[in-house]
Amino acid sequence: LTCFPPGTKVSRPSGGYILWVELPAGANTLRLYERAVQSGLTFAPGSVFSPSHGYSNYLRLNAAFWGPACVAPLETLGQFANDEVNCAK
Repeated sequence: LTCFPPGTKVSRPSGGYILWVELPAGANTLRLYERAVQSGLTFAPGSVFSPSHGYSNYLRLNAAFWGPACVAPLETLGQFANDEVNCAK
C-alpha cells in the first residue's frame, strides 16, 4: 500500500480475508467513504464497528481476492486517503 499516506499501517491477519488499514490520526474514513463510493469503490469505515464511533481513521478492506485488477482501485483509494489526510492537517 505504498500509494497510501506515510504512516499508514496494515494488519497482517492470521486467518480470514479482511485487512484493517490504519490511516494517520485525524483522517476521517466516513468522509473518505463518501468520496470512494462516488468513484465506484467501497470499503467499511472503522467507526461503523464501534458503538462509541472510535476507529474513525481505520478502514476495513475485503482481501479475499488479489490480482492485477485490484491495483488501480487501491491506487485511487490511496490517493483519496492522501487527500483526506492532507485535508485533516
